Amino acid sequence: MNLHHLSVFFAIAETGSLTASARRLHISQPALSRELKIFEDRLGVALFERHPKGMRLTQAGEVLREYARRLFELERAAEAAVGEIVGATRGRLAIGASNTIGTYVLPSVLAAFRRERPEVRVSLFVGNTEQVSQGVVDMRFMLGFIEGPLHLKGLRTVIFERDEIAPVASPDHALFRKRHLSAADLSGEPLLVREPGSGTRELIADTLRRHGIVQGEGMEFGNTEALKRAAVHGGGIAWLPRISMVNELREGALRELPLRKLRIVRPLMVLSREGAPVEPPAEVFLHLLRRSTASGGPPKGVV
Repeated sequence: MNLHHLSVFFAIAETGSLTASARRLHISQPALSRELKIFEDRLGVALFERHPKGMRLTQAGEVLREYARRLFELERAAEAAVGEIVGATRGRLAIGASNTIGTYVLPSVLAAFRRERPEVRVSLFVGNTEQVSQGVVDMRFMLGFIEGPLHLKGLRTVIFERDEIAPVASPDHALFRKRHLSAADLSGEPLLVREPGSGTRELIADTLRRHGIVQGEGMEFGNTEALKRAAVHGGGIAWLPRISMVNELREGALRELPLRKLRIVRPLMVLSREGAPVEPPAEVFLHLLRRSTASGGPPKGVV
């Protein structure tokens, strides 16, 4: 069924007049009459009885008017729904983030987003760099946020902030009793590290290799908080993002090893698919993130 012809029919059914319908649809009355005749011929039934005082619906026309009314109401609702998504007032926002960003940077921005766009459904997955970047490629996440090296193609990256990772340990660690500490003193020491696939782990391993440090036996952790607690309790040396240990450094639960050459400055990046448009809810979220970092909000402690 031709929707243009249906709209012609519905206009006549609503106004009861060819003249009024022609004005509503901005076409001439003869053209309107031709369109109606074509429609009736295709359906094989008369939809109106012509009277001097106007157009009266036949039984078939009455039935069709109800369906047309429902169809055009649905059309208006669909247009409004799309408009709400364009305006980012509804829809969904699916984000993937690696551990540090997902735990210490994004929660406050997500809270601000929720206050501004309460009707948008939000989901945040927190994993490692490999999981997040693959999730963006697989279209499970509109945006991805990572801290480590990117090894997948088909993604565009934008740096939105930088973070510093520093080597730390419990204050009673034996290394703090050395008068002069060098990078070589770390060889063979137990290390606390993230799981394979973590971008942070990859950066740390590369730094240790460049400085000729041999990794000692250690423990693997699936998230930064667990790793940090193990360091606080004397489990070994850990490289931790400054943003994750602001309180522990201030309160003395952790102490930074005085080895500036072993500090790592890394970019915090947002990922999206190359060639794909950024959905309106994601655009709003990125705006809030930029506003937050520009105003000195989270990430606090990031360099």
